[in-house]
This record gives sequence, C-alpha cells and structure tokens, in this order.
Amino acid sequence: MFLVRDFRTALRVVVALLAMSGSAHLACADNERQAAVILEAPLKLVQATTALSPPTLRFNHEGLLHAAWVEKSGLQGEVKTAQVPAGQSAATMVQVNQTGSGPEAVHQSPGFAIGSDGAQFVTWSAANKTPGALFASDLQLARSSDGQTFQTPVQVNDDGLPISHTFEHLAVGKRGEIYVTWLDGRNKDRSGTSAMLACSRDHGATVGKNVVIDGMACPCCRPMVAQAPDGSLWVAWRKTFEGNVRDIVIAHSTDQGRSFSPPTVVSRDGWVFDACPHRGPSIAFDGRGRLYIGWYTEGRDEQPRLFITTSDDQGATFSAPAPLHIASTSLPDNLQMAVHPDGQVAAVWEEVTGVRKRVVMRVSTDRGQTFGPVLTLSSGSKAEHPTVAIHDSGKVAIGWTEHAFPHNKIIVQQGQLHRVAAQ
Repeated sequence: MFLVRDFRTALRVVVALLAMSGSAHLACADNERQAAVILEAPLKLVQATTALSPPTLRFNHEGLLHAAWVEKSGLQGEVKTAQVPAGQSAATMVQVNQTGSGPEAVHQSPGFAIGSDGAQFVTWSAANKTPGALFASDLQLARSSDGQTFQTPVQVNDDGLPISHTFEHLAVGKRGEIYVTWLDGRNKDRSGTSAMLACSRDHGATVGKNVVIDGMACPCCRPMVAQAPDGSLWVAWRKTFEGNVRDIVIAHSTDQGRSFSPPTVVSRDGWVFDACPHRGPSIAFDGRGRLYIGWYTEGRDEQPRLFITTSDDQGATFSAPAPLHIASTSLPDNLQMAVHPDGQVAAVWEEVTGVRKRVVMRVSTDRGQTFGPVLTLSSGSKAEHPTVAIHDSGKVAIGWTEHAFPHNKIIVQQGQLHRVAAQ
C-alpha cells in the first residue's frame, strides 16, 4: 500500500515536474495518496535506421545509469554501451566488441553488469562458423575498468563444441565474482537444452568450469541469476516437463556456484506448449532476504497472464501468485522486474492490442504484497521489450525499444521511488 503524509506537497512536486518536463506520473493508494514513483521525461538514447536490440540498464555504485545494447546494419552486430546522459544531451557510445566478433542477432539484449568498483562486464554470443553447424555460437565476456575501453573478450563456454551457447544473464557477486548463466546445447536431456552457470573469480580475466544446473530447460527462455543477502546464489529458468509442460523453477547454490540444488517448481501453472515461448522469468531479492520471482504463463486455459510471487523461507513455500495485468482490452507480455533493498518492486511489461504495443509499469511499496495502478510509459504505437533497474538510493530507470519506420529507437526514462519504512 502507498503511504502518504503530505498530499499537498506531493501534488505540488508532481505539478512542477509536469510544468518543466511534460511527463510525470503519480501512483496512489488508500486514503493517504503519496507518490510511489515520480518519473522524469523520457530520453531518446538511440535513434537509428539500423536494427537495435532491447537495452540492458544498470546503475553503478554512485547511481549513474549505464546502458548496453546491440546495433546491426549488416551481417555483423556491434555491442555498445553508454552512460545515460542527463536531460536531452547526446550519449557518448562505446563499442565493446572488436570488428568481426560481434553477435549476428538483435533479438535479445547483451548481458551487462557493473561491479562495486565501477568495472563493467558485457556478454554476447558470437557466431561459431564451423561448417554444417546450425545456430552454433560461443559466449563472450568482455571487461572494462573505466567504461571507455574494453579488454579482449574471453570465452565463457569451455566445451569447444560447435553448438549453441546463448540467452545469457550475468551478475556481480558480493566478493566481486562474475556469475554467468545461459542456455547450452550440450548436456541436454531429450529435446531440451541445459541451463548452465560459470564464474570468473579473477575479475573477468578467465572463466571457470561450466556447471550444469538442469538438462531440460526450455531452449530459448532466458534464465536469470541473483545473489541473496546471505551470499547464496539463485538461478530461475523455465523448465520443460513431461508432456511439454513449461513452468518456472529455481535452484540455489551455497558454494559460490560450484554445485546446485535440484530444481523447485515456483508455480504449477501446467502450461503446455510444444515450442519455445521466448519468455524467461525475473528474479530478485530485497535486503531482508525475501525472494521475488516474476513470470509469464498461459496456464491450462491458454490465457496470457503475468504473476509475481515471494518466498521468505528460501523457496520452500511461495505466496499466492499476484496477477499484474488487469486490463481487459489488451494482452500482457515480456515482464521484467527490479527490487529495492527496502522491498519496493517495480514491474514493467508490454500491453498488446491488435495494432499497438505500449510499455507499462506497476509499483509495490509493501514488499510485493500489493501493487499500485498501471502507469503507461510509452507514447509510440510500437514500444516493446522493457527492462528496469533500481539503485539503492531509490533511483529507478526503465528502458525499451520503439519502432516507427524508418527509425528504431531506444528510450530510457528515469525517476525516483518513494522510500518507505521497513515492514
């Protein structure tokens, strides 16, 4: 629930922001009505006639926002990063990959993480050109100490096989470890793929042994890794069960990613789908160890839905899944969420109609128990693939792509969450 102490003050702030920027949103609840989030005007980070991937957003320790994405004009893509500027000033863009070693596709954002010392880590899948190999790729990890120059990338996968290594996510651990999880064509069971994890313990100079988490992961639903306050490591992914049931599971490691528990089902939705839906889960922790998981499902009745659930006992039990999408005139898609250490949750997704895609957001100020109203963020007719990041200070940033022929755009919107007392 949203708490308020001075509605007139909050209203004056919002009115002032509207007058200055033309864009602010007020989320309210109960009778007290305090702004749950106040957003600045959207910023056009990139506009191009080339193909653009969705962005990945990360705050550094000081609260400066950075973005990573893929741009492609020919056969080879370029992985780029930039610090997101204030106002409408132009960003200085940095190319991460060397010429000829970039990704070939823009359907997914690059993996991106920033350490406490400001070092940046970026991952992407570069094509493996072995003759006759279908969709073969090798996963690359590049590091920059200053955000301006990147070192020659190292290969994450250690098998040397001309198979697929892709759909990755990475996070920096409390001790500076770089954890990478991805989907891999080896060690798979039947028609699935394997969910893998590897760790760099030398600041990205090398990558350690690849560890198999599961052999029946959904082949294109991107997994996600997060570290709990107690240092345990958690991975969420969509698993393929008997009969092509594709539900979300988690597993955890208590030895810094060297081994993992058996998978635990988050929610038995019973979604049967005999292809890959390209819709992975989202996972995060707050500062008191509450686990949050968000996901897309069509359940047993083939109705698209978005849910968030929480666990206070390390995944032994979960709260009743909270539905996020409440509109009756659109369908939901591509959910992502971020969680502040105090327990504020920002969930973003697409609302889709027959001719329109818009990016929307809902915010929880009570550790995921309730969510405020739906805020529409995008203004174009085709906005998609949103992402969200939260800084410890309460800064929040949302990014997405927009398409209006002949231009493709990456839009970023920043703001501030309302800080609430621990509950």
